[in-house]
Amino acid sequence: MFYLLSLFGFLLSSPATPDTPKKTNLTIEVHNVRALTGAVYVAVFKPGKDFPEGKPIVGKKVDVTHDRVLTTFSVEPGSYAIAVYHDENGNGKMDKRMFGIPKEPYGFSNDFRPKLSAPKFSDCEFSVGDSGRTVRIKLDGI
Repeated sequence: MFYLLSLFGFLLSSPATPDTPKKTNLTIEVHNVRALTGAVYVAVFKPGKDFPEGKPIVGKKVDVTHDRVLTTFSVEPGSYAIAVYHDENGNGKMDKRMFGIPKEPYGFSNDFRPKLSAPKFSDCEFSVGDSGRTVRIKLDGI
């Protein structure tokens, strides 16, 4: 009995640990990379008004060495949307034609293909659970 009371007292006197959000892996596979030059830019967004051209919660530049690019982020479980583009000429920006039409390949989660305007978050939204998620995105758009 004394042992149990001592253990209980120890647990009560232990410093509280802050609640840290659980993180999991979000892996993104970008397919259909047609030129082995430049880099693929990957941007991950949470719900909000920033998608697809605003500030992502995380992003990464991945040099192209194969016809497929693979990258992983550590994120909290929840809803996300992804926008990617292939900067083929390596100038650090997405080149566009008249009326803002991209000159370089791009893609979105859910392989959403916009018709006349940029997609909405809901068009590209997907969920990441506690066990993580892999999302495949096909580059397109020229």
